[in-house]
Amino acid sequence: MNTETAVQSFLYNRRSRNLRPATIKWYEKRLQRFTAFSPDLPTEPESLEQFLTEVVPQGKDEARHGYFRAVRALYRFHCRRHRLPNPVDYIDPPARRKKVAPTLTAEDMLSLLTRTQRLRDLALMSLFIDCGPRCGEAASLRPWNIFPDYIKVDGKTGERETPISEETRQRLLSLVSADGSQDHVFVGQRGPLTTSGIYKIVRKYMEAAGISKPKLGPHRIRHGFGKNFITNGGDTRSLQKIMGHANISTTEIYIELSQEEVRGKHHQFTPLRSTHAAAQANMFGEASGRVQEELDEILTKKEAEDGV
Repeated sequence: MNTETAVQSFLYNRRSRNLRPATIKWYEKRLQRFTAFSPDLPTEPESLEQFLTEVVPQGKDEARHGYFRAVRALYRFHCRRHRLPNPVDYIDPPARRKKVAPTLTAEDMLSLLTRTQRLRDLALMSLFIDCGPRCGEAASLRPWNIFPDYIKVDGKTGERETPISEETRQRLLSLVSADGSQDHVFVGQRGPLTTSGIYKIVRKYMEAAGISKPKLGPHRIRHGFGKNFITNGGDTRSLQKIMGHANISTTEIYIELSQEEVRGKHHQFTPLRSTHAAAQANMFGEASGRVQEELDEILTKKEAEDGV
């Protein structure tokens, strides 16, 4: 089978299923490289392993795994439809080494809010920090989807309700025209803000706040929201609902700690620290007991003298 024909048939199927344009584009970008690699659709697992090895440089684990997922989806579609053996079944997925994603501290988020001056940008920043939506979800937010305590967003996993604070709600409502003529909450001079427009706005404020690279943009704040939600005592199930993750394993990324955070936790909770604290308490307790005995002795002596 011709690879280009197979890819176009696959993409047509994905469009007919009403998948999001961004998802279609993701498949298309990776399968274009696959088409260039092999004009005829490979039927041997060795050819697929060669593609995965040559297309992505060593060390780019996530990128390589992305190509693997795209190729796997292509073969699953065609092999099921045409009842063919699937060569992807005979190769192992590329390894994915766990990395702690760059995030933001509570101090970083406060710095972002204090440096944001324009009302629209402050509402945008409040939204990202308050509930961690995806950039596309913020761009597509409609005025009629703002409710007390929550907003409705259209995300990867469909429409969902996302809780917001009253402070964020008021800032969002301040952007909405009173006559009801506004279709989007976040607009610029040329109409609704695009995802790239929002990205530029957020990046500008992150640079002004002195936040270090890499990955300056809305998704970094989304990670910061998730991490701080867990750090502040939130649970992963609630976070999964808020962030719109289809799989809980995605949400569990936010539980991962950096080495600096691990050292901080160790310093706070090491048994040696509690042992020292107990020893100090015992020492102070003994000293306090001796002081109390001396006070009792003085009072007894004073009472005896007063009685004479």
